[in-house]
Amino acid sequence: MRALAFTIERILIYLPVLPSSVSIDFPATGDTVRKIVTAAREGVLAYDKKEPTPRSWSAYDLAQTREIADTLELTRHLVDAAEARLASRGERRARKRGRPPTPTVDIAKVLIMQTYFGVPNRVAEGLILLFGEKLGLSTSFSYKAIERGYDREAVNRLLEEVMALTNVPIQGLEKTFSADGTGMPTSGKENYADQRDHQPSEGREAGTWPGKPELPSRREYVFGVGILGVKYKLFAAWRGSCDRRVGELALFPDLLRQTKEFHPEMEMVVGDGLYAGRPQCALVAEVGAVPRFLPRRNATLKREGVKAWAEMLLSMAENPQRWFREYYQREASECGFSMVKKRKGALRKRLRRRKETETYLRFVQHNVTRLAQLRWVAEITPWSGALAG
Repeated sequence: MRALAFTIERILIYLPVLPSSVSIDFPATGDTVRKIVTAAREGVLAYDKKEPTPRSWSAYDLAQTREIADTLELTRHLVDAAEARLASRGERRARKRGRPPTPTVDIAKVLIMQTYFGVPNRVAEGLILLFGEKLGLSTSFSYKAIERGYDREAVNRLLEEVMALTNVPIQGLEKTFSADGTGMPTSGKENYADQRDHQPSEGREAGTWPGKPELPSRREYVFGVGILGVKYKLFAAWRGSCDRRVGELALFPDLLRQTKEFHPEMEMVVGDGLYAGRPQCALVAEVGAVPRFLPRRNATLKREGVKAWAEMLLSMAENPQRWFREYYQREASECGFSMVKKRKGALRKRLRRRKETETYLRFVQHNVTRLAQLRWVAEITPWSGALAG
């Protein structure tokens, strides 16, 4: 009997090693799920080999060599289209007294260009002389106008519309989305990933942000949550804040609904263990998608009013290979954050509102540049009439 019990124990522990074609003869239980989760968290699971993704290097070369020109041209078309959409809805703000402000459209274009090149305000003023015609600017202006652009609500509203437009070309094509949080430091001495690794488990599980609460305001992180498509690596939603009291899970519901608005055919949402709770599974089910969140080791099959929670765990027990293949698509978030942060360095702004705008600009610019690349590597039309040459 002891030998038989030992054999059954080994079968349960190494269950995920079985190929997806093998069926499970016994009914799944909470103990089955907990053993699978424990094995996954301890890194002892074996997975079916993943076939390498084919890559067209000629298309990749074109995307790289055309990146600057395509990004600037697409910035022009998207910002102009965003302004037209806002005007058609009657959202254009009434003019105030005093000197006419610098056109919001021009400011938004220059801010995206500045973010792409990763330069300070004075250098960005020089880039206006170089790329003003490419961006379709109606006037030239000083670096102080660029600086004030980070405070203008009209500019932020225009950037939000640009973010929405960058998701239009992949509507119906992107159906799986990954949610995760990150932090944008304002100093090279602060590293978000390192501080997250050293954060106590109680803080991680509670959804609090890592780092030092006593940091001066000029060195504060901009914490936030982003949701992006795992196939095309375009962000559907991002929300950042310098307020440490706003946790990662608190930002998730609004971002999920925004993603659903941009992508009505969304089918699956993946995320790390922080999102493995019944409230989050219920939110995902509300928008008509399937959750894939790695639960804790002590997870149970009790629904407690959330059917999607039990279905997620039963799916893991019935076919671990398929479940973890879907779950590990969440690595797209790390890939997307890396693409946003590379070559940019720490945030330059020091005022909270400007830091939050600078962070949002990085995600908008990422979408614009990525969409320009997808024209070549995935044959995605960036925008009707844009980049026709």
